[in-house]
Amino acid sequence: MWSTLRATVSVLCALSMLPIQALADPVEAIAATEPRQRPRIGLVLAGGGAKGGAHVGILKVLEEMHIPVDCIAGTSMGALIGAGYASGQPAAQIETFVNGIDWSIVVGGVGRRSLKPVEENRLANETHSPVHLGIKDKKIIAPAGFVNTSSIDDLLRSYVAQARLVDNFDELPIPFRAVATDMVTGNMVVLDQGDLATAMRASMAIPGAFSPVPLNDMILADGGMVRNIPVDVARSLCADTVIVVNLVEPSASPEKLVQATQLLARSMEVMLEANEIIQLKSLTERDIRIDVPMGDIGTADFQRVPETIPLGETAARAAAGRLETLALPEAEYMAWRRLVTTGQEVERRVADVRFEGLELVNPEYLRSRSEIRPGDSIDIAAISADARRMAALDDLESVAYRLEGDTANTTLVWLPTEASIGHDVLTPSVGVYADGGGDLKFQLTAQHVRRWLNERGAQWRNMIQVGYESELSTSFYQPLDLAQRYFVEPELFASRSSENLFNDGDHVATYRFVDIGGRIDLGWNLARSGQLRLGYWASDRRAKVQTGLTQLPEADVLDAGLEVTARYDSRNMASFATSGISAAVEYKSSDGALGAKRDWERIEAGFRKAIPIGSNLVWVSLAGGTELGDDLPADRAFALGGPRTLAAYQHDEIRARSYWLAETSFLRRLVVLNAVKNQAIFGGFGLYAAGLQDRVDPVEDDEVYGISAYVAGPTPIGTFNLGIGAAEDEWAIWLSIGRPVGKGSILDDGLFR
Repeated sequence: MWSTLRATVSVLCALSMLPIQALADPVEAIAATEPRQRPRIGLVLAGGGAKGGAHVGILKVLEEMHIPVDCIAGTSMGALIGAGYASGQPAAQIETFVNGIDWSIVVGGVGRRSLKPVEENRLANETHSPVHLGIKDKKIIAPAGFVNTSSIDDLLRSYVAQARLVDNFDELPIPFRAVATDMVTGNMVVLDQGDLATAMRASMAIPGAFSPVPLNDMILADGGMVRNIPVDVARSLCADTVIVVNLVEPSASPEKLVQATQLLARSMEVMLEANEIIQLKSLTERDIRIDVPMGDIGTADFQRVPETIPLGETAARAAAGRLETLALPEAEYMAWRRLVTTGQEVERRVADVRFEGLELVNPEYLRSRSEIRPGDSIDIAAISADARRMAALDDLESVAYRLEGDTANTTLVWLPTEASIGHDVLTPSVGVYADGGGDLKFQLTAQHVRRWLNERGAQWRNMIQVGYESELSTSFYQPLDLAQRYFVEPELFASRSSENLFNDGDHVATYRFVDIGGRIDLGWNLARSGQLRLGYWASDRRAKVQTGLTQLPEADVLDAGLEVTARYDSRNMASFATSGISAAVEYKSSDGALGAKRDWERIEAGFRKAIPIGSNLVWVSLAGGTELGDDLPADRAFALGGPRTLAAYQHDEIRARSYWLAETSFLRRLVVLNAVKNQAIFGGFGLYAAGLQDRVDPVEDDEVYGISAYVAGPTPIGTFNLGIGAAEDEWAIWLSIGRPVGKGSILDDGLFR
């Protein structure tokens, strides 16, 4: 059908350019303009991750030389570029699309945090851990992929928005096939129908990194494992002649194959090369192979994708001598180009919105997270914005959609995929702190959350922690409305810690603090960044000296009263934020009228702003606390000292009933660990000033000025920080890894880490 239609269009275009006299004999004119017989050309685009951007350069040269493409077969990134071309997008449009991708958002997840509800971010701050596991059938399970793919899914759907409405890939402007691997059988799967975006996503689902795509009884993953260069697929689709694009990496060197990670990466390359060799050996004299040397650009170097496009152009021009045999006359080629070019814009008027496929999550909660309503006129940008807002939730892995009905009366059907780890989520974390004074502290923590216990999204939350601070807590978070703006949370807790006490810098005692109690909070979630909590709390506190002098009075007393907390968090990352603000105010009281054995009040506030300066960073931090009156017990005083407050002092060395602190730090990016995820090692230099009043040890009120220098960056268990601080006659060195240890002041809260 397509060949007949192309021939007809070519004849009509040629006739329109003939002189009027030539029309005197129509039969002779038609015969003169009959297009020459040419081989059907199949384009084969190899997989290669970031290297696949070179395919765009190949397409640009094919268009310049007027070479048509009759069908396309692609794997992984080759499927992504090939599907765009098959959907009717010219090379220039695909180049604009590829160069416009922010890979740190799409692959690295940068910006996703700002779309999360404030309570999700607050809960994550408690663990300070990137690891989330599930509990199913009494077994602990890992996610299907360690990279959240919701942004990738949304990008692909936007990329081929109009073509997604075509179910049969033979009916695309250029027939297309994507190659995937069935992880159940290990067989190659050639995707020739369905959702074009889903086909691309399945073809590029790198095992372990991206979650696979379930389809019927298959579990589909990256096609490169079985057919990274699908020559045979293109032949069976249409090709008399194939143009094969082969992405060539330098040969592996022995000195770079000594570490376990290097060998693991190389094993994947060997597997790909094995099936590539078989396909490349099948090429005949009429086929054209274009080798694209990729230099040092690797599969995961997505930030370097724009560099790959010129490499593809250079390689294609080097093969111009053979390619020109496939070129068409300009008029004939332009007729073909017009025939296959199709826009991907989608504009609809929404008559209804509904959700399908949910088992736990209430669709009304998702509706409150979206903005599209019946009666709205929408485009792809509006649909994508809603999809991103919903997919940012921890309850979901991705949010697909389909459009039903005509353009003036469309039903938008949301198709959310719930988290594969289920509704029992386990988050482990570890924290280690050591300083030059011989102080070594560690703690292991496990947070368990059971989600969606009722239609309003109730959660049962549990935490167990052992080490320097041992803790056991359980709470029930109950939203009061379907949009989860208001909530109530009762909690029971028990904790024990051993804390050092100092007298003018000298360690004089170690105390054991034991607290057993509970609280109940009423809360209000303010948009995505703010939260207000008002609650009643009670705790039976026991303080007893373990070693040394009785500098603090030993106690066995009940404290109870009101607690008010206001939080604001607009940081782009939970640790080492490069932009945004974190701020909090905490008021706490103990009142005999509310059941306490002693009366006291205190209030504390903290603020930090991250200011990006190119690739570097400035932090400005302010904090302060005071007793409201003159009756704050010594065991409830603010504890300062360590890398987060007064870096020249040991951990919690100074206890004061009132203080203020101002600090500014300049952080220079030293080494980029993962540009896509915006991960780097920073070197920092800080200046701080503090005022200390009414100290627990007999030291007069004073102001402290100091400096600090440190190196910090991410690790698989959290942030590491190695530094030194100095102030007058005081100095300290420290090393911390993972979840920060201690909570003596507001700057120890996860909000400021």
